[in-house]
Amino acid sequence: MGWFFSKPSDNELGEYLPEGESTIQEGSEYLEASSKPEAKEKCDEIAAEYGAVESSVEPTENDGGWMCNFKFWG
Repeated sequence: MGWFFSKPSDNELGEYLPEGESTIQEGSEYLEASSKPEAKEKCDEIAAEYGAVESSVEPTENDGGWMCNFKFWG
């Protein structure tokens, strides 16, 4: 009777949609780091606090400044 159970659809981020009325949210935080790999590591830690499904960093105009952008269900 496998037809009673089906795999939920994947969304565009490759994650399953949580139960309830959740929608994808975007967040960002400024951080300081000396290199992109260091910034990405710090960004991943910040994003994990939000349960993020995706994160990325981009340099700011300030020396050593990076913007951590992430997406999470909220």
